[in-house]
Amino acid sequence: MRLEICFPKNMISEMLLENEKIPCICKISDKFEIYFSDTVPDVTGIVTDWDRKELELRAVAGAGGKYTHFSNSLITLNKIGDDSYNIIYLSIFYVNFGWCDVLIDGEYAPPGKYWDEE
Repeated sequence: MRLEICFPKNMISEMLLENEKIPCICKISDKFEIYFSDTVPDVTGIVTDWDRKELELRAVAGAGGKYTHFSNSLITLNKIGDDSYNIIYLSIFYVNFGWCDVLIDGEYAPPGKYWDEE
C-alpha cells in the first residue's frame, strides 16, 4: 500500500515522520483516506494499491454511515517520493477486538480471527 499525501513543510511534520506507529485515523468508503491530526495544519492523504478483500480479512467493516471503517490507527511510513510513502505498518483499533494489524513490514498481516467458527 502507498500513501499519497502532502505533509506541511515544517519541523513538526519532519519530526512526526521520523517516528514509527504514528497516530492517525483510517476512513474508508470507496476510497481509503488517512487523517493526521498531529500535523499543523491537519492533513489527509489517499491510500493507493490496496485490496478491500485483503483489508477486511484483517479489519472488520462497521455498519452504516458514510464509511465502512472509521477508526483510530497507527501507521509507519517510508518516503519514496515528494508526496508518496510506502506504508510499512498499519494497525486499526476496534473497541471489541483491540488492535488489528493490517500491514507488517509492508506486507498484509495474517488474517484476524474475529468470529467463532461454527
